Amino acid sequence: MTVPILTYFPFRGLGEPIRLFFEDQGIAFEDRRVGFDEWDAVKPQMQFRQMPRLQDGETTLFQSQAILRYLARPRGLCGEIEAERIRCDISTEAGRDLQQRLWDHFWRPGSNTPEAAAEFETGTLADQLGLVAGWLGDQPYFGGQRLLFADYYVLTVLDEAAAFFPSAMARAAPLAAYRRRMYARPGLAAYASSGRQPKAYGFDPIRNLRTPAVAA
Repeated sequence: MTVPILTYFPFRGLGEPIRLFFEDQGIAFEDRRVGFDEWDAVKPQMQFRQMPRLQDGETTLFQSQAILRYLARPRGLCGEIEAERIRCDISTEAGRDLQQRLWDHFWRPGSNTPEAAAEFETGTLADQLGLVAGWLGDQPYFGGQRLLFADYYVLTVLDEAAAFFPSAMARAAPLAAYRRRMYARPGLAAYASSGRQPKAYGFDPIRNLRTPAVAA
């Protein structure tokens, strides 16, 4: 019996929500990690000249959100009622907004200076984390009362924020509690402690930015 093959770089980035999904759901998969020195040779195999790619039997998918939805649908993790589906979709878009703010910051020249980092942390990042925390509210998951695929994506983004701006995440108490709750799940706890979860996030090795302040 073949297992799904996830092909992505050896950092978290857009492949990590898919890894989290597999690990949390207890689904065996091959985590094929392509080094920077291999990328030029692999790139022509990719439909959009980017990764991740998922190969599942005769099915090949590209685009991280499409892959997540493909995996989630047969397991009821896209939402089974309209209210769940709406909440899941909005949470995914909120996570995308937060990730875009982080990536815009990290890719900006000079972002790794203490002054630029502090300005971002207390301004744009604090505001965005507040909005995401307000959306989570008193729900246990971004999917609502039960976990949906959006949780794996949002968790990945919150891990990025926590790794480089731990004080900002600590001040966003509902989000800090959410991360603890997610990593208390057996599959995710095992993954985080296994040594298999990448230490790098994507922009840090490419741009040689400061290393994460903490392991997320």
